[in-house]
Amino acid sequence: MRQLKRLMCLWGVVLLLTLCGCQGAPGAESVQVSPAPSQGVEETVAPSQSLAPQPEESQAQPQQTQTPSQNQGQKEETVVSTPAPTTKPAPTAKPTPAPTPQPTPKTKTCYISIECKTILSRMEDLTPGKEGLVPKDGVILSRRAISFQEGETVFDVLCRATQQYGIHMEYEYTPGFGSHYIEGINNLYEFDCGAGSGWMYFVNGYKPNYGVSKYTLKDGDVIAFKYTCDLGYDL
Repeated sequence: MRQLKRLMCLWGVVLLLTLCGCQGAPGAESVQVSPAPSQGVEETVAPSQSLAPQPEESQAQPQQTQTPSQNQGQKEETVVSTPAPTTKPAPTAKPTPAPTPQPTPKTKTCYISIECKTILSRMEDLTPGKEGLVPKDGVILSRRAISFQEGETVFDVLCRATQQYGIHMEYEYTPGFGSHYIEGINNLYEFDCGAGSGWMYFVNGYKPNYGVSKYTLKDGDVIAFKYTCDLGYDL
């Protein structure tokens, strides 16, 4: 009985110890769990702190987005400033040289007049019916300026003047003299006012001793065709 009582006491002690141990164990676990929330708080604070700099990251992100745009602008400027690749020009045919222009003759000016004043004092010798061909003052063509080219003659200018002013003129070429002979002007011919009558020409007041086709004009020359009734002695 005593042994049984001892065993019961021991069993009670063991059971008491066991119960104490079981109560102590939850207390330990509660102590160990209580720091866990604090660690959890720390972890929750850490994310909040990590979220606090997010505006800075958001501010940094626009800077990063601005940087590519600036880089793109620089690239565009680089592309614009980059010269285009040069290409070798295609071979072109040699141009045909233009023909050398011929110099145009310089235009010059002379002066010409036509008169038959000598007939006015010899009207009785004039061929009948031609009185109306003689102007009252004896001037068929007053002095007029006529243009001519280098190398032209008195005959060329006489033809141009009579055509321009509508005056009759008749001529004949004489091979023996190599020149044209003026037979009639304004329908007044040689021998119409006597045996020594006909047309003569003067240049600058001087009577040349060769035909009208032989005299080459100079700029400013003054030509006068005059009708003579006495082989030029009345001029």
